[in-house]
Amino acid sequence: MTNKKKSNCGRPAGRIKTAKIEISIEPAVKDEFMTLLRNEGKTASVEIGLWIRDYIKNNKLEEEK
Repeated sequence: MTNKKKSNCGRPAGRIKTAKIEISIEPAVKDEFMTLLRNEGKTASVEIGLWIRDYIKNNKLEEEK
């Protein structure tokens, strides 16, 4: 048995966060986004990270065509 914490979200075990991206958006847009995520039990960091990974994957597929 291990003492590793299991999580349903976030980065995979062992993956170290090493960089940040800063964006500028209207406060009302941010507030609405954060409220929607909170209601779904999600975090902006995880959702944006998933979007970035998906964007990279899709663009690599386009380049291979």
